[in-house]
Amino acid sequence: MVSIRTNLSYLSKIKYQSSQTTAQATKRTKSVQQSINTGFSQFNATVFGNTRQSIGNQNALFHFNELSKDDKASLTFNGSPISELSPEEAQGLISENGHFGVAKTSQRISDFVLKGAGEDLDRLKAGREGVLRGFQEAEKLWGGNLPDISYETLTQSLKDIDEKIQELGGSIVDLST
Repeated sequence: MVSIRTNLSYLSKIKYQSSQTTAQATKRTKSVQQSINTGFSQFNATVFGNTRQSIGNQNALFHFNELSKDDKASLTFNGSPISELSPEEAQGLISENGHFGVAKTSQRISDFVLKGAGEDLDRLKAGREGVLRGFQEAEKLWGGNLPDISYETLTQSLKDIDEKIQELGGSIVDLST
């Protein structure tokens, strides 16, 4: 009888230790998952802000005459206020090869996502979502539709990001249209 009780006590001890180990592993897994989710959220928010700023700057050039004096003064390029640019210089900035043109602006946006996400498919998708959110926020800030150049920039940025997602075996279902 003593031997049976000893064995039962020993088995209870093993079961207790096993449940503690499982609880500790579960706690560690939740902590890692929270850390990953926080990283994705931070990346998404950063991309969101970067996109909103890029699209906003691009749009500001189109609506420059409607901006307040303070808003005009806050827009700079190469350290000089945009308000001091000639109309030709301003047009050059939004031309196809200009700093705020489709090619260069979309490249800055997509490069930020692609370099920040690396080969991580989930981060790429989070970055893509951040681009969409940033663009939608820019639309709200500017009161609706943006100039065509902004939509062309969004399309090109998403194309570059989507190509990388597909290259890594992921897929995108874009319901934004």
